[in-house]
Amino acid sequence: MKLRTALELLQGLMELDGYLDGADKRVPYKFNGATRMAIARMRRQLRALQEDYSEARNAALVEITNGSGELKSLNGPFESREERDHTRAAIFEFARRDRELLNAPVDLDLASITVAQLALDDNPIPPSVLDVLGPILQEE
Repeated sequence: MKLRTALELLQGLMELDGYLDGADKRVPYKFNGATRMAIARMRRQLRALQEDYSEARNAALVEITNGSGELKSLNGPFESREERDHTRAAIFEFARRDRELLNAPVDLDLASITVAQLALDDNPIPPSVLDVLGPILQEE
């Protein structure tokens, strides 16, 4: 799987803590203990991957910006056309490196969760969350 997919999967797993009811109160989903533990283990593994990605992304930013770690906005203001062109090149280079990181394959040993374990009749998990959980979902 690509890093991008793994990070999306982490976001989906983070959504399994619960949902907001009409009064902005978080209501936990009802999973059995084994399912909660499987979710926690996957989240831990994916969070470590997310931290590695953040470190690599920050290192690329520091390198591209000659140590400042900040990219200027394309909106300026610029003192010269050369400064604007340099800023534009730095932004494009950072975007290229970020895409490269996100498209890199990652080797993960994640558990799978069955649809039955999600107890969808009792847990109103949105389709958007189920969609990003696709790589770990099994019908049975």
